[in-house]
Formats: sequence, C-alpha cells, structure tokens
Amino acid sequence: MLSIRNSKWSKGIAVTLALAGMMAFAGCGQNQQAKSNVIPVKSMQVKRQDTPDTHEFTGFVEAQQEASITANVSGRITSKSFNGGDYVQAGQVLFTIDQRTYQANVLKAQADLANARSELIRLNRDADRYTQLYNQHAVSKQTYDNAIAQRDQAQASVDAYQALLENARISMHDTEVVAPFSGRIDTSDLSVGNYVTAGQTVLATMSNLDPVRIKFSISENEYLQLAKAYSENGVKSLEDLKLILSDGTVYSARGVVDQANREITSGTGTLTLKARYDNPNHMLMPGMFARVQANAGTLQNAILIPQRAVKEMLYKKFVFVIGSDNKVDMKEVKLGARVGRFYIVESGLEGNENLVVEGVQKVSKGSEVKATPMTEADLDTAIDTTGDSASSGSGSSSK
Repeated sequence: MLSIRNSKWSKGIAVTLALAGMMAFAGCGQNQQAKSNVIPVKSMQVKRQDTPDTHEFTGFVEAQQEASITANVSGRITSKSFNGGDYVQAGQVLFTIDQRTYQANVLKAQADLANARSELIRLNRDADRYTQLYNQHAVSKQTYDNAIAQRDQAQASVDAYQALLENARISMHDTEVVAPFSGRIDTSDLSVGNYVTAGQTVLATMSNLDPVRIKFSISENEYLQLAKAYSENGVKSLEDLKLILSDGTVYSARGVVDQANREITSGTGTLTLKARYDNPNHMLMPGMFARVQANAGTLQNAILIPQRAVKEMLYKKFVFVIGSDNKVDMKEVKLGARVGRFYIVESGLEGNENLVVEGVQKVSKGSEVKATPMTEADLDTAIDTTGDSASSGSGSSSK
C-alpha cells in the first residue's frame, strides 16, 4: 500500500516539474521574441547652428561660341595648316581647297572685262562723234539714239564683267578656309585629299574657350529667392557664383548669370540659366561637369540633419524620430540646400530631435529601436553597418 502511494507521489512530482519546465521555456521564448523585435540603428541629434544659405546646381561647361566650319567652294583639300586639338587664332588659314579652277575663272573674268572696256572706249568715241554730228544736224535723231544706246549697253557689259571678276576673286579667296574666331579646334577634322562640297561638308568644329558659360537649371522658387538675395560678400547671389569641378577643386574665378531662358519649362518647373566664367588658362572645356553654388547669405540657428537620415516616398521627404520610449515616429520635412553631408530643414522639425541615421530602410512608424549614437566623422563611412547603403555623394539642393 505504501509503495503504491509513493509511486503516485513520484508521478505527481514529475508532472509538476514538466509543467514548470514548459512554462519556463515558453517565458524564455517570449523574452527572446520581444528582444528580436528591437531593431539596432545608429542615431544622431539634430544640429542647430548659423549656416551659409548655399544652393547647389549641377551644370555643364559650354563654349560661348561654337562653329562647324564649312567651305564656300567645292574641291579637294590640298593643304591643312593645323593639328587636331590646336588652339587657332581668328583669321588663321586652316584648309586650302584646290585653287586651279578658281584661278582660271579669275583670269577669264579679267580678260572678258578687258574686252568689254575696249568696246566701251570705242562706243564712247562713236557716241561723242554722233553727238557733234547730231548737233550740226548732220545725222538723224535715230542714228544719234542708236549710238548712245550702244554706248550705254557697253557700259552695262563692263559693269557685268566687273561683277563676274569680283565673284571669281571671292571664290578664289574662299579656297583658303580661315578660323572665324580664336578657339580650339576638334580632332575630327578632314585630311588632305578629301573632296568637300560648298556649304555642306563640315571640315572641322571649333569653339572658343575664354570666356565660357555654365548651363544649369534652377527651380522657380529658388530663382525668385536668389534673384533678391545677396551673398556674404555683399554681391547679388546670381552675380557671385562659385564653381566646383568634378575633382572637388574650387575654380578660382566667380561666375555671373548673363543669360536666362525666356520661360519656365512646363514639364519640370525649372528655369535654364547660363553663367559666364573667365577662362584665361583654358582650364574649363566644353562638356565638362561642374557644380554651381549660389550663396544667399546666412541662416541664423538653422536646423541641420544628415542626408542619410532622409527617406523619400511618393516625392515627399521623411525622417524617423526616436522617442523617449525608443519607439520611432515618422515626420515629413521640407528640405533646403545641402551643406556638406547635411540638409537644411525648412520645416517639419523643432530642432531637438534624435534621428535614425543608419537603419532607415529597416524601420517604420512605431518600430522599437536600440540606438547607437554616431558622430559627424562617422558620416564619411561608405558602408552602413546596420545593413543599409550609405550615401556619400552630394548634388543639387532638394526642396
């Protein structure tokens, strides 16, 4: 009887222990699941500081003058007096077209003109003689009129042959193709022996290099702002443009907007501008990429956030703000110009927020995060250690 009771008591203890183990395991699993919902991110506090109001735009270098060089006469190229890529002076002979036919045309026109002048001299004498005879009533009015008409016709012939000679000389002169202005010629020029057709065959293309223009587009709102603003140097913003080349160096001269398109582009809402830059050393070449910066003064106590913290959805910009409970809230922001690796925030933040900077793609509104603070120096890293790609480039201002 005692052994039966002991057996039941042992089974009861075993069942109790098993249930306790299951409950403990379930509790451990819940804790692990709760921990797995916490997303590791990197964060940074919003900055507030006085900041230059800089607007940056992507542009390309254009020549102030560019020309496709064609010949005014047809024929084969007999000489070329430059190398592709040379800098040539205005009026410099570039090509010579076969001159033989045009020389012959000049000689023929000279001979025809000489004959016409001889005939005019003879008929002039006849007209003078018949004029005297007519005044003496020795010849009829008809005879006199015929003599005058023949003289006038001879004069017209002289004028016509004079024009033909001038035209032949022009054609002869045009066998030498000259540079229309000073500039650099391309390397895709024709060689000696090629046949060219007047007004059709492009012999070479050239462009001037000083000054040059930078072509870029600007939004309507930015244009209205910059047209009224002054830079920190006290100069109108659109007359004091900094130029940053593709290798990051700052060009020595400042640019001035001297051309604006006649209208806002309907599809993009932007205005095309061209800024003139002096280029005495010919460093700037047509087709080069460059970034144009316009300064509109200083923004007092501006709000700055890292570019990496911004997420774009449906053409709107958002940031993720970490609350005191480590949960994320999503806020829409309106961005101004880029300043280094930061954006100026025009609206949407108060300036005391802590933002998700790395891990933006993994969080959403209401997510619980474990934030690790990062510094400005960390923004230079190329890889987001939380798994996102880090943007390290910069471009035009975004609004």
